[in-house]
Amino acid sequence: MHRNKVLALVTVLALLMVVLAPAAAQEGEKYTVGFVPPALTSPFHVAMVDGAKARAEELGWELIVQAPASEGDFQAFVTTVQQLLELGVDAISINPIGTDSAITAVQAANEKGIPILAHNFITPFDDPDAKVETYIGYDQWGGAEKLAMHTCDLIAGKYGMEPAETNGKVYILLGIDSIFSHRRTGGFKAGLEKACPNVEVVGEQTGEWLRTKGQEVAGIALQQTPDIDVFYGNSDEMAIGAGLAAEGLGLKINEDFFAVGIDGNPPTLDLLAQGQFSATLGVDPYRMGVTVIDQMAKILAGEEVPLITLTPSVVVTPENLEAYLAGELWTEPIAGFPEVDNDLPTVPDEEMMEMTPEATPGS
Repeated sequence: MHRNKVLALVTVLALLMVVLAPAAAQEGEKYTVGFVPPALTSPFHVAMVDGAKARAEELGWELIVQAPASEGDFQAFVTTVQQLLELGVDAISINPIGTDSAITAVQAANEKGIPILAHNFITPFDDPDAKVETYIGYDQWGGAEKLAMHTCDLIAGKYGMEPAETNGKVYILLGIDSIFSHRRTGGFKAGLEKACPNVEVVGEQTGEWLRTKGQEVAGIALQQTPDIDVFYGNSDEMAIGAGLAAEGLGLKINEDFFAVGIDGNPPTLDLLAQGQFSATLGVDPYRMGVTVIDQMAKILAGEEVPLITLTPSVVVTPENLEAYLAGELWTEPIAGFPEVDNDLPTVPDEEMMEMTPEATPGS
């Protein structure tokens, strides 16, 4: 009887150790850190903040989130960073849009000796006086190229042809002029050229990253070209707006036209589940936000991190939506290549790699 009681006690203690081990592993110094999106007008940035907050709470950290009212207010971006630095944060991560203003923000952090990271951005600043610990984000060119290839399949299916032979018309909704819109447009066009070279881009205009503007631009485009097959948005929100414009004219999504975009925002995923969207490049902003805090933790602990922390992207459709939502399509971030605004793929081809062996990931 006594032996049974001892075994029972040992079992209980073992179970307690299992339960308490994760909490103990997360115990450590508590930090106050800053997080600066370009604005909080997009569900993408809201989802990234949610991920960062959740991870910070697990670590017992305080996360201060501040952002300009609009993504184009670059001066407010700098001011926001300066205000966080004055509060005495231990580290800060920013999502730059205006390069010059972002460099000013980075230099302000450098002067105070505060580690600064950049998220949703993997283009190192060309300024030796602006040191960023790590750039965290996905390959926009490569992701857009993958989405374009899927788009070719959608158009080919509509006309009962092979992608390489099909014709079709695509309209591109651009974001605010920046490396983001350049890379997402260039990669998409490269994918179309590879998979369905006979498909024509019949127009492109900025939708300023906004659903309302995307709807407005698409409505005008359809008046001029009623038989557009696909609206591609540099962001989901613009593509959603385009879908609303087309449906307002009596067209049926996934029959008469398709709407595809980049981000994998929660509202987009809801529309995919309802059959009201065609495909998105899912970059999982929530888990990207988690990654930001994880990299901050390594930096604050004195660990080395790569210059480029590459997060994954995947084309999300109604068929693989459930797996995406469950996190089954997410892969661990790795050291990656920097993305340059040069209208070339982010990842060099094998021939270029042989010519420039020093161009290794994270160098």
